[in-house]
Amino acid sequence: MACAGSRVQVPLGPQISTIYKGQRVLWQISSMMKNKRILLGIIGLLILVIGLAIFAKISNILGAKGKKIVNSLEGSNLLIEECSDKSYIAKEADYIIEGTVEKVESKWNEDKTSILTYTDFRIENYVKGNPFKEKMLQFITSGGKIGEIGQVVTDEPIFHPDKKVRVYLKEINGELSIICGPLGVEDLSEIEEKTEP
Repeated sequence: MACAGSRVQVPLGPQISTIYKGQRVLWQISSMMKNKRILLGIIGLLILVIGLAIFAKISNILGAKGKKIVNSLEGSNLLIEECSDKSYIAKEADYIIEGTVEKVESKWNEDKTSILTYTDFRIENYVKGNPFKEKMLQFITSGGKIGEIGQVVTDEPIFHPDKKVRVYLKEINGELSIICGPLGVEDLSEIEEKTEP
């Protein structure tokens, strides 16, 4: 006989009976195995979800149809005092790329609460940084115009089709963004006009 507060285990075939402070808890070996299968299922599901999240992140960086995505929707275009200094922007840039804006298209976001603009940019020259495998970039910026509805975001660059521009890009955690918003994009025709005698 067990005293109060003592613990005694008595094997009863496929069951284990535990007596503790007068309470009896039965654990069936089959239910323990079932719990292990549930736990393994949960772990497998977590691994799958993490794998899909990583794949989605990589897919977003590489983009569709061979375009590298440059996403400026996460506040990376903050305008700080240093942004007025071109030497600061050039120094901070991991990539300085020149090319031509090929296509500009505005669309509603999924919730239809704001407008996003998708700009396809053909890379023609690297002033700074190692070339990408892709020959195209796609800039995703907040703001744009759909029909009669327009949305302006002051710290976002505005691209125009067929314009040749120089773009200053920063890479943070594998994602590209334009440095200093609109100040990180230069119209090449304006640069050439300044350098002509």
